[in-house]
Amino acid sequence: LVEGIADKLIAVGIKCFGPTKLAARLEGSKAFSKAFMKRNNIPTAEHESFTEYDKALQFLQSCLSEGKKMVIKCSGLAAGKGVLLPESDDE
Repeated sequence: LVEGIADKLIAVGIKCFGPTKLAARLEGSKAFSKAFMKRNNIPTAEHESFTEYDKALQFLQSCLSEGKKMVIKCSGLAAGKGVLLPESDDE
């Protein structure tokens, strides 16, 4: 769906039940989803997005040192395996 199969089927006259490529992006990109929710005042948990490993690691270390619990989600499709719940620096 995130590749746009529904759009392609509809374009050639085949009825399809499923979100458009743009709508499927809400599930396919966590960063996009969070930005969409923030932009539209939809309640969601606090979040930070990173594209640089060192900045992400620094942020995680500061959260752990403050005793904060966190959830790490990979952006993009991860076959249900894109969530981590670290409890220590090693994790």
